[in-house]
Amino acid sequence: MRIMKFASLVVLTALASSIAAQQRAIPVGPVSTATYSTTYVRLGGNNDEGLLYEPVTPGPNARIGIVTSHPNGDAFTAIQTTEMAKRGYRVIGVVHRGESSDVTAFAQPISKAVEYLRSIKGVERVVIMGHSGGGHLVGWYQNIAEHGPSACNGPEKIVPCDGKGLSGLAKPDGIVFLDSTTGAFHQLSSIDPAVENGTRIAALDMFSPANGYDLKTGKGTYSADFAKRFYAAQSARNNTLIDQARARLKAIETGKGEFTDDEPMVIKGMGENAAGARLYQPDPTFAGRTKQPHTLLKADGTQPTQIVESVRGPVGQQFAAQLNALAVMNSNTTVRQFLSHSAIRTTGDYAISADSITGVDWKSSYTATPGNAEGITVPALVVTNTCHYLMLQDEIIYDHLASKDKTIAFDEGATHMFTPCKPEYGDTAKRAFDYVDGWLNKPGRF
Repeated sequence: MRIMKFASLVVLTALASSIAAQQRAIPVGPVSTATYSTTYVRLGGNNDEGLLYEPVTPGPNARIGIVTSHPNGDAFTAIQTTEMAKRGYRVIGVVHRGESSDVTAFAQPISKAVEYLRSIKGVERVVIMGHSGGGHLVGWYQNIAEHGPSACNGPEKIVPCDGKGLSGLAKPDGIVFLDSTTGAFHQLSSIDPAVENGTRIAALDMFSPANGYDLKTGKGTYSADFAKRFYAAQSARNNTLIDQARARLKAIETGKGEFTDDEPMVIKGMGENAAGARLYQPDPTFAGRTKQPHTLLKADGTQPTQIVESVRGPVGQQFAAQLNALAVMNSNTTVRQFLSHSAIRTTGDYAISADSITGVDWKSSYTATPGNAEGITVPALVVTNTCHYLMLQDEIIYDHLASKDKTIAFDEGATHMFTPCKPEYGDTAKRAFDYVDGWLNKPGRF
């Protein structure tokens, strides 16, 4: 059992000096491998922390630093943190422990982490990396770092960011999205259009056998007609919720609200996290394949370019029995949190098909990953997993990226957490992170 080293706070540059004054290193327990050591880093205030992984014997990969975070996850032990550390990179997982999980709360700690890595002798480039909800976080950060607060407080936003603390953020040299969510759209796609005044509208109920749901297996087989009605009603309810929340926000801001700063907002029929009324969960034919050919990382080691088909099965069977559960199929939020995290406009052609998502105004929410991707110009990589339901959404992120140097690859048989959904898919985590390693090391990229 090896005790972790303490951080060296030697002043390397004037920049490093200003950062180092706020940092301390403490033992955090033994690491699981002899290839790297860990150092605790204070990133500014009491709520912002980092855990730095460094190779015991730095090799060529140590010249690239990686910053990773998640708006409500532990980046200290996240799979991307440890997997990239095993491959010899310097990686710092950033955690914000404040009350807010809004992406804006992460701007300063991520910026300080980028600066900290750059202060380490031997680090030549810094890349930002996000998995799942961390993907929309790092996409937002990169856009703001490149363009400033105007990228998230324009008139096209339903609710603009206030811009506080968002000027002069440290700019990463590249970005990696790992099975990323799309920000506010993830919440939109969970809205149940069958909910109305405490009752359920039978014609819109995706959990009804009459509409194609099998109560025994949890599998859905939905007709084109039902899907058309479902998505039209989901879009209408989404826009109504936004209008209601904006009206309450106006009341709050003019002193006519229930409270002076915010109000509780319980939304019946809007799922939280993976829960919700999404046709593509019980029926994998929705969002089931890519629109264009892309690289598929196959278990046999080949990497063909093809239309990529999802290999996932039906999921979310438990949600049919949790329709009345708070914080599962019903969101317990506030007016400001809803508008900041979950509100994104849809238009009349909103729908999710086998290979497309239409009718979403990606620029209307500052958390929307495709909208932020339009402002990202640094080299960018998207890796997404074929045994999960984010394939199509990640293809959309890739399509919106402004980067001239951009790559997308699909990990065959990988679940959201990079485990294989069947044994024959092999070591899906190794395959994905080896690919990231190779991408980072392409001659001339970094």
